[in-house]
Amino acid sequence: MVTDVSSRLRMLVRGALFALAATILFSLSAAAEDKTLKGVALVIGQSDYAALPRLANPVNDARLISGLLGNLGFEVTTALDADGTKLSRALRRFAEDAEGADVALLYFAGHGVEAGGENFLVPVDAKPDGPQGLASVSPLLAELQAAVPVTILLLDACRTNPFPAGAMIAAEGGKPAPVSSAGLGALRGVVPIRSDAAKSPDGESLGAVIGFAAEPGKAALDGAGGSSPYAAALAKHLPASGFPFGDVMTMVTEEVYLATAGQQSPWTNASLRRQLFFGLAPEGTAGDEALIRGERRKLLLTIAATPLQTRQLVEQVANANGVPMDALYGMLDVLGVDVKARSGNLAEQLSQGAERLRQILAERDVQTRQDPDIVRLASLADTAEREGAIRLALSFRERASQRADQIDASLDEAEANIETRRRELATTFENHAETAILNFDFDTAARRYADAFAQVERFDIARSYDLKIKEGDAWSDFGDRNADVSALSRAVDTYERARQIARTAPDEQLDMVASGNNMAIAMTQLGDRTMDPSWLSRAAEIYESNLKAQSRQRLPKAWAGTQLNLGSVYQILGERTGDRESLDRAIRAFESATEVFTRETAPRDWAGLQMNIGNVHFALGDLTGDATEFEKSYRSIERTLDVWTKDADPDLWARAQSNLGGSLTAYGSATRDPDFIRRAIVAHEAAMSAAPLDRSPATWAQAQGNIASAYLELGELTNDPPLFRRAVDAYRAVRRVYTAANDPAGFASTMYNEGRALLRVGRAENSVAALREAVAALNTATGGVDRTQVPIQWAQIRSVTGEALRQIGERAGDREALVAARAAFEEARTTFRDQGMGETGQGFWEKQIAAIDAQLVKTP
Repeated sequence: MVTDVSSRLRMLVRGALFALAATILFSLSAAAEDKTLKGVALVIGQSDYAALPRLANPVNDARLISGLLGNLGFEVTTALDADGTKLSRALRRFAEDAEGADVALLYFAGHGVEAGGENFLVPVDAKPDGPQGLASVSPLLAELQAAVPVTILLLDACRTNPFPAGAMIAAEGGKPAPVSSAGLGALRGVVPIRSDAAKSPDGESLGAVIGFAAEPGKAALDGAGGSSPYAAALAKHLPASGFPFGDVMTMVTEEVYLATAGQQSPWTNASLRRQLFFGLAPEGTAGDEALIRGERRKLLLTIAATPLQTRQLVEQVANANGVPMDALYGMLDVLGVDVKARSGNLAEQLSQGAERLRQILAERDVQTRQDPDIVRLASLADTAEREGAIRLALSFRERASQRADQIDASLDEAEANIETRRRELATTFENHAETAILNFDFDTAARRYADAFAQVERFDIARSYDLKIKEGDAWSDFGDRNADVSALSRAVDTYERARQIARTAPDEQLDMVASGNNMAIAMTQLGDRTMDPSWLSRAAEIYESNLKAQSRQRLPKAWAGTQLNLGSVYQILGERTGDRESLDRAIRAFESATEVFTRETAPRDWAGLQMNIGNVHFALGDLTGDATEFEKSYRSIERTLDVWTKDADPDLWARAQSNLGGSLTAYGSATRDPDFIRRAIVAHEAAMSAAPLDRSPATWAQAQGNIASAYLELGELTNDPPLFRRAVDAYRAVRRVYTAANDPAGFASTMYNEGRALLRVGRAENSVAALREAVAALNTATGGVDRTQVPIQWAQIRSVTGEALRQIGERAGDREALVAARAAFEEARTTFRDQGMGETGQGFWEKQIAAIDAQLVKTP
């Protein structure tokens, strides 16, 4: 689960400011079809302040930006550590040099402050007690706009206020004003373009761009390396060819946001009346490095379009797991998430991806790489992952694994360094698997973990065991995500192979409990999907054994987690087999887990356990017909909803609402109180609103099925037959999610419920056609349920089938239907008796069979 972490709210002013009317190409170097345009630039870096706090990076930043602009075709003047006189002279000469140019760009790195609504650039000889010689920005901007068509000011000057509290600064001709505590202030609008302002080559004034390293009133970071985050981002993206300047500045904003883990967000203001391109960039456009740059820039532009709520979620997950945000945003792309929409299970998917990334980063060993091609490809993949281009990283890992395959085929077993080389190949395959997991490609991950295992199984028992566990985890994730029973079976086999390795090496002290838990989880999924209770029984045995090995006092959370898993197994067993003792065991296991996962120490886990307990009480009520069990069920789930909120996790909240509605329906039906069923319908509607079909299909389908049951029960209680048709429609909608291929158990259950609903329609409307539809649906459900594995469910379906067939026989005078109805009732009665439930329903079936026998005497 995602840990809730407070996140700062930011005002984001992004590339939309640049989405302007027509397009004009500005090129700062010659091309056959473009007119050569002139660009001038002044770059200022102020580090060595005499009386104010010294800054480490501005001179470095200035050199970096000067070189960049020179390569882009600007005529660059650089001023380093300028005092008041030199700073004033450099700015004056720059304004003069700008006349006749097409673009004028000023970059300033150093101390900058705001006072009285004006921003000032600070010279290196400024005094703390009487600031003099500071250069104000607004007059300079106005002068440049009058001289050139396009003016660009990039101010990396938002460091903290260097002057003492109470310091006053006055603009020329103005009154002294106190210096702001941090950062620069937003300009009061970019200076409007006047009718006498400078013109572009086609006679049109084009405006200005003002870029700040941080938001107005916020301090920027100087940077831990050789450059500030803002300067590094400018150097990385200003050469981008083919992008409007607005998109380039958006990339810069998001690059700084990622580099500072959300601590700093640049701010840009613009009044351009045309789009500006640095059209003839010098950077290369071919090769693997260019592919990474391209993917990075696409990612940054996608981040800019990401809603604040989703950004906050990414920040929370990254902070909670100690991983960079870049890869998490890359996962959004791999998952195909529409960042403008809200995905109900996005938090869970990102949390799982972040946990895997954290483990991968902690375990990755680059020292084992020796082959030059593998080293190069692995380095490219590492870079792509850091840049968030994880889909591209997967292609580099694939190429590295192909190279490893080549080496594997040519290795001579007699070579002295065979073990070293095999370990290198294992690391290459393992890295490929790890990146595949970040791309949610669990099939590839499992196969590459197997390849890695094959390389080291003779040399390293502990690592072989670990790789087998990872392979099993990948098959388990693949099976769960794709409803693939064969993958889940492979997971169980792989875990068992790992445990065999551990048994052969007791001195290694390998963690058999962890591998046992993982195997039991896969067995539980198999039992749930195949309806084979033997898998569930085996899983329960493993959990029971692990509880003996885990001490609650020594490992309380692990102990409680095992109790939770054990309770889930017993719950499924009880629901499938009708075994009261299994359901009672489930409640005991869940309640034991709440002794560790308390509401005070782990509220979200505690709430989940309350819902599990409520679900077991529902199953007990369904089994015994005891209304008090349904009451316990809905009250327990209400406690869940005291903690789980719609805003924090809409999908979990929707599941709880749907379960609450199911329990309310059952209680209302048992007590003959329609008001509870109406409350249930409201709960189901709320669930479907929070978890719609396109974002949370499984939760939506659960709510659809539950609201159909509510319609049936309310229709019976209030004698409102049209509600039966609404129930049929709702059950049929569920089949948009549950199919015989992807979830045979869910599909069979849906067909059974659809048959029950059609039976009530047939009775209410005296419709033999509806009754025959009911029989067809029930027969489909019977075909999806194995009598030997889940006999009680099978018998329930046959009993309802008997009811529908009897109705057809009596209404249509159909002797064959009556004979088939008698056989269905007899099968249901016999099955319940064989399962030790001889008293359950016997009177009902005896009456049905007797009535049919009497009817058969009358029907020729």
